[in-house]
Amino acid sequence: MKKFKSSQLSRLTKLGKSLVVATGHLAIDAVKNKTQDLIDKSDRAQELTRKISATKEIVQSMGELKGALMKLGQMISITEDMVLPPEISALFRELQKTSPPMSHKDLHSVFYKSFNKRPLELYAEFDETPIAAASIGQVHLAKTFSGEQVAVKVQYPQIVDAIKNDFKNIDRINQLINLLFPNKPDIEHYVEELRRSLIEECNYLKEREHLERYREIYSSEFPQILVPKVFPELCSENILTLEYMTGDTFGESLSYSQTERDELGQILFDSHMFGIYNARFLHTDPQNGNYLFRPGKIILMDFGSVKEFDLDFIKKYHHLLSAIERDQLEEYRRAMLDLGFFEESDEIDLFHKHFEMVKKLYLPYTRQGIYSIEKINPFEMVQDFMKGVSLKGRKAPREDFLLLDRANLGLYSKLKTWNSHIDWLTRKRKYTINF
Repeated sequence: MKKFKSSQLSRLTKLGKSLVVATGHLAIDAVKNKTQDLIDKSDRAQELTRKISATKEIVQSMGELKGALMKLGQMISITEDMVLPPEISALFRELQKTSPPMSHKDLHSVFYKSFNKRPLELYAEFDETPIAAASIGQVHLAKTFSGEQVAVKVQYPQIVDAIKNDFKNIDRINQLINLLFPNKPDIEHYVEELRRSLIEECNYLKEREHLERYREIYSSEFPQILVPKVFPELCSENILTLEYMTGDTFGESLSYSQTERDELGQILFDSHMFGIYNARFLHTDPQNGNYLFRPGKIILMDFGSVKEFDLDFIKKYHHLLSAIERDQLEEYRRAMLDLGFFEESDEIDLFHKHFEMVKKLYLPYTRQGIYSIEKINPFEMVQDFMKGVSLKGRKAPREDFLLLDRANLGLYSKLKTWNSHIDWLTRKRKYTINF
């Protein structure tokens, strides 16, 4: 079991070594792309193999370092095949499952810091082998003295220091992002929003507040969404004790009947629309490991990342989707300018090209009836759009989109994988009736 690295130097060194190896795998491609416009199928296969090797190196480091770097990898994983080749995004999905756990010594130190007690002084039973280990903490099974089965989230020691140090190593993070997305715009304010969100996730008392607020807002509208009960006397900033709930993983839910997957898809879509337009309070960490399923039921287990949106932003966002629904290019252009996607000086051809791509991606939102997501290749569509378009130096849209788009991509991915046939337009209009 490797010692967890939290200092700025140790994390910088580990990430730096991985970047050297990954860059070495990709260096051949950079030379080739400058000297050769056309690459035959054999060369393309070799190019993909090198990119896979580079990604494996990066993913391994993310899993070991945890914190901001692992969370970044998980965010990349939910893009599925939207912005990276499917073979590459599949590697990042490994970060949704588990990562190396902390040592028993570190585990006990967290309990002593929070309660000045060992786990077995707080619980009748406590399994020191975690059932899951993620970016900020790990989960253990336990039983209370009153006999209730619970899941205990225990935060990695020094994880807050590790995250803060990751953001001090911002040049390395930018180098990592540039390897994967060489044509990215200026995302400085996105990085700051990610930092703010991750520091908040490290406060389990804040997560407890999010969970209880979510239940209060959503329970009457969506009784099909189950949220675990909290045991407040067994909670601290670093430990969160929740009701242990059972269900099927997302992978296991793929064996459900199509009717059952359609029902789950409609629940997920409706709750997403309600969260954006009515509650303006949205769960924003849609990685598959945060969900369990039963036929007709969705169990939501992690509330570290939520986002509250102001009304002005949601009105502008609705204006954007309304322009897509009604096929209005000029309204779309104005909405994109209001939200900071493009600039007044941009050519109308750029807006038109982007509009045509987005209309294909958002096609179900524009059609009456019950449909599944179209059988399209999002990666190829995005790549086609990027040809001749440079985003370098541009300012990215306002930071609200970082977590909103993460939630949107998670929804899209689940509906696509389930092949859910749902009513998109009528249900969206139900929740946007006041806009």
